[in-house]
Amino acid sequence: MNKPKIHHTGVVLMPDVPLHVYAIEGSHFSVLIDTGITPMKNEILSMCDKAGGIRYVLITHAHADHIGCNRAVRDHTGATFLAGGALPWIEDYETHIREFCLQEETGDYTPGQAAEVRSIMDEPVRVDITLREGDLIRPGGETVLETIAVPGHKLEELAFLEHSTGILFMGDLFLALKAPFFHGFQTASGFHNSLHKIENLLESGRAKSVYAAHFNPLDAGQAMAVINETRSFLDQVRDHTLDAVNGNDLTTIWKTVCSKMHKDLEFRGYAMISVQLAELENAGLIRNEGGLWQHG
Repeated sequence: MNKPKIHHTGVVLMPDVPLHVYAIEGSHFSVLIDTGITPMKNEILSMCDKAGGIRYVLITHAHADHIGCNRAVRDHTGATFLAGGALPWIEDYETHIREFCLQEETGDYTPGQAAEVRSIMDEPVRVDITLREGDLIRPGGETVLETIAVPGHKLEELAFLEHSTGILFMGDLFLALKAPFFHGFQTASGFHNSLHKIENLLESGRAKSVYAAHFNPLDAGQAMAVINETRSFLDQVRDHTLDAVNGNDLTTIWKTVCSKMHKDLEFRGYAMISVQLAELENAGLIRNEGGLWQHG
């Protein structure tokens, strides 16, 4: 075998929001990118068997729907786990739940939300290797996976460019914008930089297609359209947040932006608006006076 063989499984999380998981088979060993959610366990393990010789599991980012079958995959394959950061979220699910669901900060939190997140993950595992930009994984033959840092949705998020095919495997840099809640981000400025990086890979021809977790495979033109759609979303969040400032507190601004963009009042949106306000403050556009936000 020279070029890689791509294996795939997926589920529909909600209308218009799929979740895809891929394995890449090289001539020496195979790698799995993310482990999906516990309802996918049998399909994930079957895909591992079909690919054969899963040596590495590459985690794009530490959200529940990307690490849900970690323990099952490790027990089944003995694979080494690699990630870009947020290791406590992978290695300690109580920390994951507490920090992700933001139960102390937002009034919409209920124990049911934590239970829902916990229900799609099996058990934590230790991360064996921390990946950095430019690290290469060589499964054999022409198959080479290059690590691409794409902070935005998560600060430590990674993508993986397979050199021989030009397939760019990604987690959630391409957001599930059709979800009823805000899929969100941890850095708006970093998100724009990462989108520009992916755009350059597509324009240069190094990336020929994008296999993103919440999209069906995209050719270069389709991927560019998603980049533009994501930029428009980021701009809308910024503009609506600025419009909602006017002496309001974080909770009021969050509720206003959710209403304007027709999204559920939910902890992911609360965290996103908190990040957006901090970046606007750093840019000198707004200021915080005793918990109330004012235009700068």
